[in-house]
Amino acid sequence: MGSFRPLDTKCWEKFLTLKGYQYSRTAASHDQWTKKGYRTIPVWGSKKQIPPLHLKTSCRTIGCTLQELYNWADENC
Repeated sequence: MGSFRPLDTKCWEKFLTLKGYQYSRTAASHDQWTKKGYRTIPVWGSKKQIPPLHLKTSCRTIGCTLQELYNWADENC
């Protein structure tokens, strides 16, 4: 098993921007990040950190692994 940890919301938003996603709108308590031709990624914009399970499922939608995200975050956040 890998080490699962939460990630700061600002770092996660930087990663989404890198992957071509853009902030679209806020619906209820979630910010919606979109990329043409892909599913929308919801982000808890009001939270300071994103839980690991949310990161894992969103990474699957984006087409990357959780380990790739953590490696990028270690170098860039």
